[in-house]
Amino acid sequence: MSSASAPLNDPPVSKAEPSTLLSVLLLSGGLFIFTLQDVIVRTLSPHYPVHELIFMRGGLAIWMMGLYVYWRYGWAGFRIVKPWIIVLRGTCGMICFMSYYLAMAKLTLAATVTITYCSPIVISLLSVFMLGEAVGWRRWVAIFVGFMGVIIVVGPSGDILDPAAGFAVLSSVSYAVMAILTRKLSSQMAGASIAFYQMLSFIIGSILLGIFLGGGAFFDPADHPSIQFMLRPWVMPDPSDFGLIALTALIASFGFIMLTSAYARTSPSIVAPFEYSGVLWGTLAGGIFLAEVPGQWTLIGGGIIVGAGLYILYRESYWGKKPRALLNPALTLPDPVQKAVKE
Repeated sequence: MSSASAPLNDPPVSKAEPSTLLSVLLLSGGLFIFTLQDVIVRTLSPHYPVHELIFMRGGLAIWMMGLYVYWRYGWAGFRIVKPWIIVLRGTCGMICFMSYYLAMAKLTLAATVTITYCSPIVISLLSVFMLGEAVGWRRWVAIFVGFMGVIIVVGPSGDILDPAAGFAVLSSVSYAVMAILTRKLSSQMAGASIAFYQMLSFIIGSILLGIFLGGGAFFDPADHPSIQFMLRPWVMPDPSDFGLIALTALIASFGFIMLTSAYARTSPSIVAPFEYSGVLWGTLAGGIFLAEVPGQWTLIGGGIIVGAGLYILYRESYWGKKPRALLNPALTLPDPVQKAVKE
């Protein structure tokens, strides 16, 4: 195999490096600052359309992410393989993040984050149909229990038929599809490169939505908050709001680097369970910044979802499978394992 066609991988990390604690701190810290991004988007949602916020964030963040890709891999980092999978994955990513934000316009931050963290459960389910993987009865039980947790979060509160709850579930399902598509790319593209093209998809997708919806022709102030967030017309942001939007771009860039570094420094089986710290951060941020107190059903259902997801991670590790990312906001799985390259 020539070096020009070899998989793009991160350099190996010395086994002597005490990196496990650092990886956990990087992962938890990255998820924490991404939660701050959620708070900012929730604050701005009554004033701007979701696709305008995604466009401005992406337009600012993509330059920093591009510089990071070039610094790590040079121009080879921008090499495209399987373009149709990249396009399909980018579309799923746009649906994932946009529906996540649309859900957050109505639901509490804790409920939104909790529902979307059922993604590893959805991934296990879809892997049966999309990848032909065998799932034993124990994981089938975990999948069923996890979905019962979602119903507990939204059912007793009366949100089960709310469009916002549907958007949260759609975010989780679209993320699961995106994660499976990532597996078809990760042997030939690094996670940083995949994430760069994901951010480019955000920009293109938000421009297209802005062309069709940005004029506000379909906007109705009496609509559901999530629908308003989708159909609100584009407006020029105030200087203070633009500063907050610029902050989300910094968060997207640095959070992505922290998450990628966390997975590059140690075994994914060690660090992946700590992605569930995002549920804690979302609950705390909702209470501190948005004065949202999670209900008892959100806490009970969230505990069931986390427990089911952790059990699925355990079973996959038990059978020697590489754990998948849970709800990595960088939209990447860990970079491919380093392979020997023959000239």
